[in-house]
Amino acid sequence: MNLTPRPRDLTALLNSDWTDTAIPEPVDTEKPNTAIPNTEKTKNRKDEKPESGEGWVKTSVSLRASTRRRLKTWAAAHDMRIQEVLEDALDSYLS
Repeated sequence: MNLTPRPRDLTALLNSDWTDTAIPEPVDTEKPNTAIPNTEKTKNRKDEKPESGEGWVKTSVSLRASTRRRLKTWAAAHDMRIQEVLEDALDSYLS
């Protein structure tokens, strides 16, 4: 992400009379469209529901950094999301 401001031509403002009502032309600040095509892996996961038909709810937990790193690594290696791994692990633990 580039946080450097784009250069703007301010000479029209510096050389203008304050009574001048001319509006400078707008500068094209449109970002190029670099959207990732909608594929199976990039679909909106907020729309997904578990097979049970029960909706997801937000919660917050604190983990040690090393545990979270191991969790992320395991989830990525098994092509799963962290929330899916935690859901399966907690279901097994609580059964």
